[in-house]
Amino acid sequence: MIVGRGLLAHAFTPHFGANAGVVIFASGVSNSLETRESEFEREHTLLRQTLGHDARRFVYFSSCGVIAPETELTPYMRHKRRMESLVLAKPNGLVFRLPQVVGRTNNSHTLTNFLHNHIMSGEHFTVWAHAERNLIDIDDIAKIGNKLIDELSAMPAAISIAALESLPMPRIIRIFERLLGKTANCTYVDKGAPMLVDTVQVQKTSTSLGIDLGGDYVERVIVKYYAVDADRHAGLASRPQPALDAST
Repeated sequence: MIVGRGLLAHAFTPHFGANAGVVIFASGVSNSLETRESEFEREHTLLRQTLGHDARRFVYFSSCGVIAPETELTPYMRHKRRMESLVLAKPNGLVFRLPQVVGRTNNSHTLTNFLHNHIMSGEHFTVWAHAERNLIDIDDIAKIGNKLIDELSAMPAAISIAALESLPMPRIIRIFERLLGKTANCTYVDKGAPMLVDTVQVQKTSTSLGIDLGGDYVERVIVKYYAVDADRHAGLASRPQPALDAST
């Protein structure tokens, strides 16, 4: 049973769309910059209603950012933490904590769509120079999530599904600049911090599926979804690339 119609809902529909024993709740607030209490309450109400469904597993999507100290949590992260507590209070609750999800979507609020659109248009934006972000392909989320749902014992759990390495924002921008052949019109400010993600479980599961979440994974994902000129970028993902300066 799938609740929702967005990127995550579509990704899990082939495996669980007709399975009444598993509820995939993918109808939450999608904009991490959201601050309106009405939007948070909408998700809260729907989640409480759906939690009453008789199922072997109830899957909820949260954010890797909920583990930050309370003083650093945004309204969105505080909301996600509260929703997690409702799901994990159920014996069948399973929370997948996600980083920045990359896929084919018109949602301009995703990090990669924001970077792509601003670099292509030349519009100025500000970047926290010391911030790190973790990117993962929606297709890999579905493959890994499907396996975890099928194989994990039926008890409450919160698991991060993310790439094995979080990259500094300047490095992510460098990947886009090289791919798009354009220089970002951005200003770097002296802010930000590392992004810590527990990847022990996802590394084990991804390895069993033959999915490589390490090395140049982030670059491969960006090329997959944002190589806009087929002639110009043909073979870019497969041929060796010069190493990015890790100091940037």
